[in-house]
Amino acid sequence: MANRRSTVKRKVGPALYQVMEPGDQIVAGTLAMSGIGPWLEMLFIPLALLVVALGVAGFTDGTPPAPIWSGMAALLTLVRLATRKPVFVAVTQRQLICYRMSWNYEPVRLSFRAPLPTVRVTSSRRPAPRWRSVRYEGPGTEKGSLQLNVFGGWRQDLDEVLVALQAAGARVTGLPPAQLAQATWARNAREQ
Repeated sequence: MANRRSTVKRKVGPALYQVMEPGDQIVAGTLAMSGIGPWLEMLFIPLALLVVALGVAGFTDGTPPAPIWSGMAALLTLVRLATRKPVFVAVTQRQLICYRMSWNYEPVRLSFRAPLPTVRVTSSRRPAPRWRSVRYEGPGTEKGSLQLNVFGGWRQDLDEVLVALQAAGARVTGLPPAQLAQATWARNAREQ
């Protein structure tokens, strides 16, 4: 996993440096999936599979025909999976950068850049063994907020992003007390 993380960071690095301000430096970064959280996905996909199974088995009353129910469920599942988009989120000394990635983790395009004082991030407190979610609010979001889901070994990188944001003065809520203390210490050390 560490090798994959370094490969993704190496791929996205040049794209990030092209959109950064002169003299700015990357402090932390993580790979994430934008879109609704895995909790809803874990509920949605089994429900869609149940509808497909019932349609194939012919347990619907026939109005509309069973193949239509199956097709609708399969289509909704594909639409849901298509809405997941990999992004790389980087914190620099001055801004938060979100860069859209392809499914093979090549940089595609800049999603947004936001000055750190305008950034608001809320960390989810729901316990999950393999992933964590945060919600970003600020410049660059079309619908007011953007949910970012971080899986596996990237969770440690997400912690570093949240601490870096907090230390830079961005509004971060939902951090555990130990991380909040670490961010406060880093901010105080930087100000001295």
